[in-house]
Amino acid sequence: MFPVLPIINVIFSSLNVHARQNFARATFQFVILFQPILLSFLLYMMLRGSNPVHAGEYIVVSSGLMNLWSSIIFSSAGDIDRERYMGTLECIYVSPSDFRLIFLGHVLGNLLLGLFSMVLSSICVVFLFGLQVHIENPAEFLCAFTLSILSFTAISLLIGLIFTLSRSARILMNCLEYPIYILCGLVFPISVLPKALQFIAYVLSPTWAAQLLRESMAGIQNIRIFYFDLIALSILILVYFLLTIVLFKKIDRRVRIDGTLGVH
Repeated sequence: MFPVLPIINVIFSSLNVHARQNFARATFQFVILFQPILLSFLLYMMLRGSNPVHAGEYIVVSSGLMNLWSSIIFSSAGDIDRERYMGTLECIYVSPSDFRLIFLGHVLGNLLLGLFSMVLSSICVVFLFGLQVHIENPAEFLCAFTLSILSFTAISLLIGLIFTLSRSARILMNCLEYPIYILCGLVFPISVLPKALQFIAYVLSPTWAAQLLRESMAGIQNIRIFYFDLIALSILILVYFLLTIVLFKKIDRRVRIDGTLGVH
């Protein structure tokens, strides 16, 4: 019989401990509590002059995904770096519990806190700025939202796994945050980017997540295009998970031979 309960216990324990630890850090408190308000205000001021239709939905999706991405970069990826410099990464990696399950708990805990920032952003848009936020297609929105969370989970695991081998995680974290805002169309349309950058944008799951969430909230204009986007995001999620599995096998072998997890 497949041991489901022990797996759930490992994931939940890791989620609980690291969510508490991360929320106790000042940087993460800023990302979760204050950054949603600042980003929402910034996007509101950018759109205020043009007064576009569905501005509320646009701001909620953009600021929400931007905060979710910041949560991933500064916590899910940063957890590896903190564990390394605290001298606990090697112990966690060789513990009886699977390292992938422990790190999955990290990721899920950070995603839950990141989702709180999305709620806070929605509250700012409605009550501070007086904009209306509607979900015109609830069923499609739920499907898009679920796939979006899965995609952020997959990309978190992939990035965290890559950071396992890097001792420059802090530099990489800072370099990865704002380019994703631009590349994935969270601030302005992808169509204004050069063609080469547009190609890169469409291999990143936040691009598809933003499109799907906006369409389902503002109203789907072409159902075939919407479902095409759903399929594209699903394929990307599968690719991310497959890459995570393949990379883990290679990295696991290298780490156990070279002993390269520690600071020295």
